Amino acid sequence: MFRYAIDNQEELKEGVIRVLKEQFEYIEHLSAIPNDIDTTVHEIRKAIKRIRAILRLVRWDIGEELYQQENVRFRDLARQLSLLRDYHVIISYLADNFQAEEIQIPEDQFIQLINYLNTRKEDELKLVNDKQSLITIKEEMQSSLAELDKFPFDFLGPHTIRQGVSNAYSQCLKKIADVQQKLDSHELHLLRKKVKYLLNQMLLIQEVWPDFFKTYSTSLKRASDLLGDDHNISEAITLIDQLPESVISKADSKKLIDSFVQEQDHLHREMWPLLGKLFTEDTQAFAKRITSYWLISRE
Repeated sequence: MFRYAIDNQEELKEGVIRVLKEQFEYIEHLSAIPNDIDTTVHEIRKAIKRIRAILRLVRWDIGEELYQQENVRFRDLARQLSLLRDYHVIISYLADNFQAEEIQIPEDQFIQLINYLNTRKEDELKLVNDKQSLITIKEEMQSSLAELDKFPFDFLGPHTIRQGVSNAYSQCLKKIADVQQKLDSHELHLLRKKVKYLLNQMLLIQEVWPDFFKTYSTSLKRASDLLGDDHNISEAITLIDQLPESVISKADSKKLIDSFVQEQDHLHREMWPLLGKLFTEDTQAFAKRITSYWLISRE
């Protein structure tokens, strides 16, 4: 993977173009050589999230129309691989927990469940192949590379950092408030996305003050991982609750779901204090501080 960070020696425009170019090339490379489909899908989706975080950073410089066009395009590319990724995550999660004896159901029921999910995953992989999704993604990256010099990046500057970071941070604050009013799995998933965008922006500019940004980014990543684990459990609960008794008995299904709910409670006990520490400032203070770090690094 190419290095995802703007160096202090680079102008913002130069760094943004370089990082986007490298992410496009990385996805193009992955799409052309899918030796391990699970790793390939995961890495492509992560790179697309990084690209969308950059688009959010430069949103007010490139204009709303172009931003929406590109954001939707990359969102839709990632969605072509989302279900395949979901099956892999749920199967891996169940296998890890069964091996750790966290899942108290008979082995034959567990094997039957995993076989069923693997069959569904193979069906989804066939659909991805039939739709030539990886070929489409590769071609889109080639188009993105060819069109990159047409983007209006000429006037990127400190205001870009301030506006982009303000938006990412304020969306996290708003979504935290929403979730606290209504503890809902979908809202928690949306919060995870917001935290991930802020994390990717912090990683992008981390060289302005590595000690601060790496510490803050490590904590943001932990929060993102906890929210991701919560989402994976919610998806597993939904899937298992809908399975027919020919796959898993109602009694064993209830045992699984109860154990997952307990695990979510454990995650939340770590997650909420961490989010409280990460988002203590108001948006204006946070954006002002990050922008000042950027300016000082350029002196």
